[in-house]
Amino acid sequence: MVSFRKEILRQIERIDAGRIFTFRDLSFDTEKTANVAVLLSEQSRKGVLVRIEKGAYYRPPKSVLGLGKLPVYQDEQFRYLAGKLDGYITGAYIYNKMGLTEQVATTITIATPNPVRHFRFKNLDVECVKAYCMDCSDESLVPYLRLLDAIKDMKRIPGTTGQDIYNRVKSQYFNGYNLLELKKIVSLAKSYPPRVRKTVTDILGDIGQTVLQAEMAKTLLPTTRFNLDYRV
Repeated sequence: MVSFRKEILRQIERIDAGRIFTFRDLSFDTEKTANVAVLLSEQSRKGVLVRIEKGAYYRPPKSVLGLGKLPVYQDEQFRYLAGKLDGYITGAYIYNKMGLTEQVATTITIATPNPVRHFRFKNLDVECVKAYCMDCSDESLVPYLRLLDAIKDMKRIPGTTGQDIYNRVKSQYFNGYNLLELKKIVSLAKSYPPRVRKTVTDILGDIGQTVLQAEMAKTLLPTTRFNLDYRV
């Protein structure tokens, strides 16, 4: 029978190098938690593992250029932070990746159902904002949520105007969505503030999706007036 120690080390070996893991990624009986903590700490002291924070480690990948052990990659830090907070990365960093702004973010934004105060993680400044979808950890929904976030933040996206964001969101995203994807956008948008729903309604009208436009318009009070940053 394989010893408990060897089994835990074997599980760690199966985790990709550079991927941050926690106790939840290992399989063991709860009463053995203290033993696992001691083993992970020991492996960290030996340099086999790198400790990120309490209870979080990774196996450093080796450089093919002979530079020794590599630090954890930024994308992996983002994955870990998003998972830890049951949310997803959004904000200016993502809007840059989406082609909505050329500005480079200095702060990483995480949308989560339970926001926490601004904090630093390694070399990252991290802020949390409210997620409007309670199932925001569902990766299949994240691209649509990020698009709705961009609409919500259109006034604050650096280096752009509301009209810029409206036009880019419409041409780069809505115009390329099929009907099923547009229905998903409409479903998710219903949880967002009225201003977002109004913008989605206008875009749907622009691209000729009159049925979905009417469905979205029903979520708005007829008496509500909006100070829009774009022209339809």
